This record gives sequence, structure tokens and C-alpha cells, in this order.
Amino acid sequence: MLSKTARKFAMLLAAATFIVEPCLIQPCASVEWNPLNWQLPSSTAGDPQEVGTKAWWKKHKKKAEFVPGEGFRVEGFAGYFDQEGRPIQAKVAKVVKPKEGGGLLQDANLIETVDEVKTQLGMGPDAAAAREAYARGEDLFRRGEYAAAADAFDEAVDRDPNAEIEQDALFYLAESYFFANEYSKAVSMYGDLLDKYPNSQHLDKVVRRQFDIARYWEKYHEYDPNWVTTPNFIDDTRPWFDTLGNAIKTYENIRLKDPTGPLADDAIMTTANSYFLRGRYSDADYHYQILRQEYPQSEHQFEAHLLGLQSKIRKYQGPNYDGTPLEEAKKLVKQIKQQFGSELSVDERERLNTQLAQLNEALAERDFSIAKYYDDTKHYVSAKFYYAKIAQEYPTSELGTQARARYDQIVGLPDHPETKVGWFLNMFPENAERKTLQQVPLLAPESEIGLASRPQTEGGQSDGSTIYR
Repeated sequence: MLSKTARKFAMLLAAATFIVEPCLIQPCASVEWNPLNWQLPSSTAGDPQEVGTKAWWKKHKKKAEFVPGEGFRVEGFAGYFDQEGRPIQAKVAKVVKPKEGGGLLQDANLIETVDEVKTQLGMGPDAAAAREAYARGEDLFRRGEYAAAADAFDEAVDRDPNAEIEQDALFYLAESYFFANEYSKAVSMYGDLLDKYPNSQHLDKVVRRQFDIARYWEKYHEYDPNWVTTPNFIDDTRPWFDTLGNAIKTYENIRLKDPTGPLADDAIMTTANSYFLRGRYSDADYHYQILRQEYPQSEHQFEAHLLGLQSKIRKYQGPNYDGTPLEEAKKLVKQIKQQFGSELSVDERERLNTQLAQLNEALAERDFSIAKYYDDTKHYVSAKFYYAKIAQEYPTSELGTQARARYDQIVGLPDHPETKVGWFLNMFPENAERKTLQQVPLLAPESEIGLASRPQTEGGQSDGSTIYR
């Protein structure tokens, strides 16, 4: 990432690189600057036969072979050449490959050109100047002049980017932005610090700052919600776009950069709650699950279970959709009773029992909808399977009674609807495995299927359970 000073030079040099760059390497002919008729000298392109010109390099580049420590070698020509095809006389100390897709400001040649110009102007790497700028930044920071302190710390990083003071300079640069209420710059600089120094001595304080800023952005969005594309040009405390999205991203970075830190579970819980309040129940369920599984000692475990249960119930879309959320919710109810049984109040236990009954009813409704579909399309073998399943698992429910009655009505009907090409399909032998599976009864031999109640208890009352013989 280029520093602030480097970016200023880059903007000036970007438009003129194609003119200046050849002249930095070797002398070039004078350029005619007549505003009515100016052009580059013809030697810029060069004769394809002249060694070292762009035209010559374009013709022979594919044949060039790179020799480490020397440069590129072209068969039939003496000497070595750089990546632009220019003759070189000294050994190559370092070969810098441009990053793909980095954009203009990340181009290696441009960065080297900027560094060279800065050096010539007396602004290149200088350890003494970096220490002096750092000391000046500390003094300004103590006096509360945070904007000026930020400039000084930025200069310290820029003048000696690999010095021992760089880690502290990056931290105090971010702190200066924080106390100057430029929170977006602060979050960005905190991120740069942890990218370069993941085990920084400032890690705990950096994570705390990031959490506080993300919390502020989230609360601001709740107070004054805006569209993602609504720009912010006047408030330095917020990002230019998508305040809430940047808050969620910052929470995520806290978990990734400091997964075992004291605020990792807080960041996950806050993210999950944000999604839940906005009706994004799938995202909320995902983060509640991360908290339950990866942070078993978290103080948010109880809330993560209860709200995770609500997320699963609410993300279920109806009997025509996947029933996995309902199955997972039933397991979570059981887990809550086992893990937090002693902490549940009487009201909470009753609510859990009510929710469990609602889950069973929803599952029965979904299975009944599937059975009805097969029933309507005359695929009775599949219909009987689901009717039998409902009657077994939910015997006392209204749908269980309806399923039992309909099962009895379709017992003797053919398994599949008749087809116009049935005579043709019967000409081919059936797969032996499939034939064997068809002999397995769904519940028991149809003539023996019946309902039976458990023995009555004292007082002549049955316990309401139903079994199949």
C-alpha cells in the first residue's frame, strides 16, 4: 500500500510515465514542445533491427531467456537485457514482478519511479528523518493535535517503512485518526497494522478500538438508516457508503484477526443479533451456530441457543419447502433442555414445550402435504409411506387421524398410475434389487395394520399414546 506522500507523486507521474521513463534510463533526443505540433522523437520506437529499442524487444521478447542475477538473454545477441529490452551492464540485484490486477498505483515500475524521484528530492528512506518525525508525532499527540500528529506518524512510516519504529508509528497513526474522529481511516490503518504485524503488541487495544467503532456505526444506522448506495460526504466519523455493512465487516475482521481474543465471541454475537433484527434469519442462524460450536465457554451461549432456535423456526418457509430447519430446531430444543435445564424458568420451559409442539405440527403438515401430492397424482405407494409416517409419529394430532383414515382408503389401490406404454414396459424384466425392495412392507402386512392403545391407567384414562401392531 502506498503511503500518502507516495500517492501524491503517483498521481503526478501517472500521466507522464510514458514520456519520462525512457529518459530516466538512458539519454534521449530532445522533445519538441510546440503546442501546435508536438510529437515524440522518432527514436522512441526505434528501428526493429536496432538492439535495445522497443520494436526490437517486441520482436525478440518471446525468445528471451531469463538468467537469474544477470537479466534476459536473447540468442544471437551479446549481453543481457532488462524487462524492457534495454541493455544492462551490471548484475541484476533484484527483479520485481508487477502484481497482476493491482491497478496503476500498484504497478512495480511506477512504484520504483516514484521512489527514485523521492530519493532525488531528498524524501527517500532516511532512518534519522523517520525517528525525528516519530518524535514530533508523539509530541503533537500528547498535546491533542491529532491531525498534525497523524501527518507526522505517516511521514515516519513513509521515510523508513521497515524500521523498528514502524509498528508503533502505524499504531499511533491509527490512534491519531481515532481521536480526530476520522473512524474510517482509523479502521483502515488498524487493519494495515494487523496485516503486517498479526501478533502486534497493540493487538488487544486495536481490537477494542475496532469493536467500538463498529458498534458506533451499527447504532448510528439504527438511529438513521440509509440505503447502501447513499453517499456520505460530510461526516468523517462514518464511511462514504454502507455504514452498517462496514460495521459488519469490522466485526468479521475482529473474529478473523483475533479468534481467541476476549471480543471474538462478542463480535459474532453482535453480528448475529444485527442479522436477526433485520429479518435475515439464515445469516443469523449461521453466526449463532458458530458461537455455539466454536466458543462453548462464551457468556452468550444461552442467548445463542434461544435466538438460534428462533432463527431456525423463522427461516422455515412453509410445507412446500425444505424441512431441515424444523428438524434442526427440534434437536436444538432438546439440547437447550439438557444443557440449560437448571437455568430455565417455569415460563421458559412451557414456551419450549409449546414450540416443540408447533414444530411437530409443522413437520406433520409438511409430510401431509407431500402425501397429498402423491395421492393426487395416484402414486399411492409413496402416499401410503407418508400417511403411515404421520400416523406413527403424530398419532394424537388431527393430521395423524386424517392420515390414518386416508391410508385405510388407499390400501388396495395400485402403487402407481397406469400409463399408456405400460404394456411396452412390461416386456422388460424388472431389476432384481428393485423387486426385492417392493416385497418389504411399509409398516406390517396390510391385513394386520390396526390401532391399539396402551393399557389404561388407574381411573380408566389412557396415556394418549398410540402404537401399531
